[in-house]
Amino acid sequence: MRRAVVLAIDDDLEMAGLMEMVLETAGFIVETAPSVFEGMKTIARIQPDVVLLDIMMPGVNGWQLCEALRENASTAAIPVVFVTALGGAHDRETAEKAGAAGYITKPFSNDGLVAEVRRHLPR
Repeated sequence: MRRAVVLAIDDDLEMAGLMEMVLETAGFIVETAPSVFEGMKTIARIQPDVVLLDIMMPGVNGWQLCEALRENASTAAIPVVFVTALGGAHDRETAEKAGAAGYITKPFSNDGLVAEVRRHLPR
């Protein structure tokens, strides 16, 4: 069986490394990207099964990337799960409007992160 590929886009390298370690331990193939720009290049290269995306990043933010992914036929079906410190109702609503499949607030539990990724994998 093919292992699922997850892309974690976060400008906080420690957070990206933590997500990578947790998910690799759970059996996923994980790539990380430190910016929206690098994330877009990586998505085009690897076509991940799930994208984990921070909201607050320099330049283009996570909401804008999520909207762009939804508008592109080649990426529209890739589930995007926001992993962010923003936990307000307005933030969740904005993520939903942008087309997010899921939403996790930092700090997250390792088991919760793995479960959320698994929830969005194709059956």
